[in-house]
Amino acid sequence: MSLNQLDLDNFVDAVKVNNFGGAAALLPKLKIICTTFTFTENQQGIYEKIFHRTLLENACLYYVKIKDILGFNRNFAQVKQYYDEKHTSILSPSQNHLLILGLNLLHLLSSNQLPDFHTELELIPVEMHKDPHIRHPIQFEQYLMEGAYNKLWSSRADVPSETYTVFMDMMFTTVRSEIAECLEKAYKNLSSEEALKALKFQSLSELSEFCNERDWKIVNNYIILRLEEKKDAKSELAADKLISQTLSYARELERIV
Repeated sequence: MSLNQLDLDNFVDAVKVNNFGGAAALLPKLKIICTTFTFTENQQGIYEKIFHRTLLENACLYYVKIKDILGFNRNFAQVKQYYDEKHTSILSPSQNHLLILGLNLLHLLSSNQLPDFHTELELIPVEMHKDPHIRHPIQFEQYLMEGAYNKLWSSRADVPSETYTVFMDMMFTTVRSEIAECLEKAYKNLSSEEALKALKFQSLSELSEFCNERDWKIVNNYIILRLEEKKDAKSELAADKLISQTLSYARELERIV
């Protein structure tokens, strides 16, 4: 086994066990190694492509785990080429192929890029849609479109990979904000118990933190969603002036008629 392959194996193992320090130390070195590859159409070129694909796939997983979405995007843009028909016909199958594609679909959903989600989904052969890594994002998108938030939260317990939860939690943050906006329009106050159920929080401390972010007040186990709006003195003066002008115009019109 070459030293390069040993470093790659160590990187893959570091990502798998969440040894982010070890992975971060190896990744730049491995990237530099790949710049020396020629990727020729021979046996050596095939080895180099598989090496590069493995590195990029695990770099995607590494960046998702440390929640560096830009890093994930950069590496997915590069690894995507190895999933086209030209490469899949000459390279041995990758165990992470559908996992990486599924992560990208979830990323597009979590960042509200629905047109791109459907474009990427169309590029994946229909027979692969039954695989859990692809089926999960498809179901997730359906629940979003239906507004079936209970099913959304339940789907978190049924993920095909722990890495999926990163993008799902990002989506849940967006969904909670939408639910919160609906609550603010519908209620002036709400019990803490009802808010926990509506926002799908597991503890009062999580709810309290969310309330602080939205400037909600908690009083006697009730959450004040909307404070009584204070009348703006300047607005009142402007309104009185407008009413006065309107009445004046009406009197003038009466006189003309």
